[in-house]
Amino acid sequence: MYLYNIHTHAVEPSVDYQVRCILNTYPEDFYEKRELYPDSWFSCGIHPWNAEGSEGQIEVLKKIAELPGVVAIGEAGLDKLKGAAMPVQMETFRRQIGLAIAVRKPLIIHCVKAWDELIALYKEYEYGEIPWIIHGYRGNQEQTKQLSKIGLKFSIGEKFNRDALKYIPPADIFCETDTSDVTICKVYENISEVIGLNKNHFATLVAGNVNRTFK
Repeated sequence: MYLYNIHTHAVEPSVDYQVRCILNTYPEDFYEKRELYPDSWFSCGIHPWNAEGSEGQIEVLKKIAELPGVVAIGEAGLDKLKGAAMPVQMETFRRQIGLAIAVRKPLIIHCVKAWDELIALYKEYEYGEIPWIIHGYRGNQEQTKQLSKIGLKFSIGEKFNRDALKYIPPADIFCETDTSDVTICKVYENISEVIGLNKNHFATLVAGNVNRTFK
């Protein structure tokens, strides 16, 4: 059985268990990382921190997005605490939403303090013609209920709100390590303990979600 890590910046070696990673990349480093890790899956996108002057990156990303080993677009999104002005971030994000729809691949979402804008965009694009997965999700119960109700999905890492987990539908939960040193096995253990599932049963659940979502 695989443990799936859907958002990481480093490939974790398999030791006591098999790991399947989706390695996060950017247009400028994708080809280098693909050469180093040819057996990985990849996501590729333009981070909101890098949205300024992204026209050239968008053109490169269009070619990368078509490649079979690239299973998602992102991380992409909105960040009110860091990065370019919000209109610039919004335009870059919109272009990546359109690209994800065109290639029929999920979006990995980075969102900081821009939930109203994210929800409005999700509704504008007909409630997610393709899956939108919020990575590193730490929201509270009320926010989780609101986001879940409209159909957004959630990737949980080392840090999370324990009380919010029960409001995430089983079909909408994923696991990740992002930039943390914690292993994906530990992430699975932490989440399965909180939701009261055997770790192997939880791993089977996540594997099913991954196989339905990432083609």
